[in-house]
Amino acid sequence: MKSIAEITESLSKTPEILIELLNEIPSDLLKKRRIEHKWTIHEHACHIALGDKFGFHKRIVAFKNELEPKFDPLSGESFDKTFYYEMNLNKALVEFKQLRRKTIELTNDQEPKIWNKNAIHPEYEKYTPYIMLRHLLMHDYFHIYRIEELWLTKEKYLK
Repeated sequence: MKSIAEITESLSKTPEILIELLNEIPSDLLKKRRIEHKWTIHEHACHIALGDKFGFHKRIVAFKNELEPKFDPLSGESFDKTFYYEMNLNKALVEFKQLRRKTIELTNDQEPKIWNKNAIHPEYEKYTPYIMLRHLLMHDYFHIYRIEELWLTKEKYLK
């Protein structure tokens, strides 16, 4: 499927795009909580970096090996409040680059029939590997947008 290849190509670029963005941001802003009760830049970056580890890589494996996989929701609330804040960002980014590469390899290694396979996910009416991959892409860039927003938005425009 052409769109699978396009999605995986975009996903393969996420680690470098994220790292390049983070390198532009002054280090004293990374853990600054600019909006009360909302994540910092550091927390968003760590969340992106762990998406494959705790969710998406495992889900590709489940789609490959199970007839009708069942998934639990995975969100920032799945972890202790300080989980991402206390994480070593540099270590998380190194691991992210490695695991994302493996996730892409695993994705590219799938039989064409897998892309419409159904799974049970309590949050969604329908959940297939194709939907999951597209979701991962949007998830990555949603948080990358939030990072840039937290970095560049003037104080009076933050909500």
